[in-house]
Amino acid sequence: MKFRLVLLGLLVIMGLIAWSLRAPTVSDETVFMNGQILTMSEPMRAEAVHVKDGRIVATGSEADIAAGAPNASVIDLRGRTLMPGLIEPHTHPLATAMLGATADVSGFAHDSRASVMDALEAAASGFQPMAWTVAFGWDPVMLDDLDPPTLAELDAIAPERPLVVYTQMLHDAFLNSAALAAAGIDRDTPNPKGGEFVRDTSGELTGAVREVNAIKRVLDAIPETPSGVTELLLNLQYASYARVGYTTLGVLGPMGRAKDPLAMMARLGSDQRVPVRTVVYALPEQLDAGDWPADTGDELFRLRGVKFWMDGSPFAAGAALADPYEDNTFMRERIHVAPGHRGALNYDPEQFEQEFERFHRAGYQIAVHAQGERAFDLVLNAAEKVLAAYPRRDHRHRLEHCALMRASQMKRAYDLGFTVSFFIDHLRFYGHRLPEIVGRERTKRYMSINTARQIGHRVTIHTDNPATPIDPFRAMQTAIMRTPERGGGALAPSESLSIEHTLQAMTINAAWQLGIEAEVGSIEAGKRADFTIVDLNPLDVDPSNLSSIVVESTYRNGQPVDTRSWNWHNLALGRRALQGLLGLTSD
Repeated sequence: MKFRLVLLGLLVIMGLIAWSLRAPTVSDETVFMNGQILTMSEPMRAEAVHVKDGRIVATGSEADIAAGAPNASVIDLRGRTLMPGLIEPHTHPLATAMLGATADVSGFAHDSRASVMDALEAAASGFQPMAWTVAFGWDPVMLDDLDPPTLAELDAIAPERPLVVYTQMLHDAFLNSAALAAAGIDRDTPNPKGGEFVRDTSGELTGAVREVNAIKRVLDAIPETPSGVTELLLNLQYASYARVGYTTLGVLGPMGRAKDPLAMMARLGSDQRVPVRTVVYALPEQLDAGDWPADTGDELFRLRGVKFWMDGSPFAAGAALADPYEDNTFMRERIHVAPGHRGALNYDPEQFEQEFERFHRAGYQIAVHAQGERAFDLVLNAAEKVLAAYPRRDHRHRLEHCALMRASQMKRAYDLGFTVSFFIDHLRFYGHRLPEIVGRERTKRYMSINTARQIGHRVTIHTDNPATPIDPFRAMQTAIMRTPERGGGALAPSESLSIEHTLQAMTINAAWQLGIEAEVGSIEAGKRADFTIVDLNPLDVDPSNLSSIVVESTYRNGQPVDTRSWNWHNLALGRRALQGLLGLTSD
C-alpha cells in the first residue's frame, strides 16, 4: 500500500510538471474585445477583432463583431491595446544568442575601464565550457576612460587560452597572443579588403582587429558550438524578442560559430512552437555553400535574400565618408585614427557590381550595410548598371543603417527601387559623441529618416541587436525625440517622425520591406493573426514616455506565444544540447 501511495504521488507530481510545461492555447475561433484595437490600416482604430483558424476575419464595433461570431470564445482585453505584431527588420539573433553566453563588458553593464577589466579577469578565471574565452561589448564611445586593451594586458589575463574581446558594434575586436595564433594571424598576414590586423610602428601586432572582413578571420577560428546547444540558445533568444513585442524578425547575415547556420535556423524556425517568424538574408558564402534559392521556406521561416557589408561603423571610424573624420583628441587618442582618415570600402566597384548582378539575377533581395556617403555611391552606381541591363520589377533591394546618406542619394535610391532602414539608436546611445566624430554640420543630417519618408520611402527602423539592446518602444521614442541619452538637445529635430509614422516603420512598412505585407503588418481581414498586446495605446502616450509601455503578451496565428524558458520545446532542445556537449550526437 505504501509503495502504491508513493507511486501515485510521483505520477501526480509528473502530471503537474507536464501540465505546467504545456504551451498555452486558446480556441481556434476567438474575438478580442473590451480594449482598443490599433489596426495600422483604415480605419486606424477598432473596438474588436474576430480571428478564426489563425487568420483575421473582421474588425469593427463590438456589437457587429459579436453578431458575426456567435460561437467564438471571447478574449477580454481589460482595457489594454491590441496592435499588429511588431516587426524588427534588421537584427542578429544568432550572434545575440551566442554572445549572450559570453562575458558582458558593455557600457550598459559597466561605468569604467577598471570595472570592464575586472569582468574580463573574472571571465578568464571562471568556469569555461568552450575552448575560447569570449567577451562582448567593449565600447570606448560610451565609456569615457576606456582606452584599448594592450596585447600585454590580455596575455596577462589569459596567458594560454585564446581570448577575444568584441566591441559593442562588432566592427572591432581585441585578441591575446593565443587567439592570434589560433586564428593564424602573424606580423606577415596581409590585411583583408576593408579590414586591418593592427600593427605598431615596428610592424608587430597589437592584438587589435578592425572591421568585418578581418573579424571574420577570427570568428572562423573559434570552434563551432554543437548545433543542439546553438538551437537551444537561439530559441531562448527568440523568446526574448517575443517578450518585448516582436512577432517577426528580419535576420541580416546569420553570424555565429554554428555548424550550417542556415539549415539550423530553417529547422528551428519552421517549428510551430518557435516564438517568432524569421525572414533571413544570408551571407554570400552561406548561399554558395548550399542549395538555397531565393524565397525558400514556409510561413514561419523564409530565406529572402543576401547581405553585404559595404563599409564599417562610424564609431570605429570605419564608415566610408566623403570627407575625413574630425581631427581632435577624442579621435586620435580614443578611436586611434590619423588626421585625414575617411574609412575604407569593403569592395572594389567592379567586384561589387559582379556580386550584385549575380544575386539580383538569381532573384534574391539584396541588403547592403552602408553608413558613409562613398558607400552609398558605390552601391547605387553598381545597382544602376545592373538594373539597366537586367530590370526586375519590385525587387525592394535594401540599404541598411543609412547614417550619413544624403538627400540626393535617398532620391536616387528611391528611383532605383531601393528600400531604406535606419539604425536610429545611434542617436540615443552615441549622439553625444557625433560632433566629435563627424562634426556638427554632418550631425545635422545624421539619420535623416524624415527626409527619406518625404522623398517617398516606406522607412523602417531597427536596433541591430546585439549592437543595442532589444526594445522596440525605446527605438520608437528615439525616432520621435532624437535626444541623446547622455544629455543635449534633439539632434536634427526636423528629422523627427510622428508617432503614426514610427508605428508604421515597425509594423506595415517593415512587413513590406521583408516582402510579407500580404500576411502580416496590419490588422486586416485575411491576414495572419499576429498581435502584440500592450498596457497603453502608443497613440495616446506622450512620445517622451513611449519606452515605458509594457508588453503583456504576443500572439502568432491567433495563439499566445509561449515565451517561458521552461517549456516542452526548450526541454527537448536542452536534451539535444546536452547530448552535443557530451559528444553523443554526430553534429
